[in-house]
Amino acid sequence: MRFDPEEGIEDLDTHLDRLKQLADERGFEFDRHDARNELQAATFGKRGPVFARLLLSPSGAMAIEVTPA
Repeated sequence: MRFDPEEGIEDLDTHLDRLKQLADERGFEFDRHDARNELQAATFGKRGPVFARLLLSPSGAMAIEVTPA
């Protein structure tokens, strides 16, 4: 997901909808609110554009990778 410090994550709701759908199809736990909070924490203080990748385990545990855009 592309993050810009001025705009936030582009199309965040679309990304979260897709993640929820994929999690449901695979029987994974997914908490949309937690995902939004984790993404906000991972991108907090970034001064330039970055990409955020959310990784989800079947239990619902999340990890986020942030790399330069």
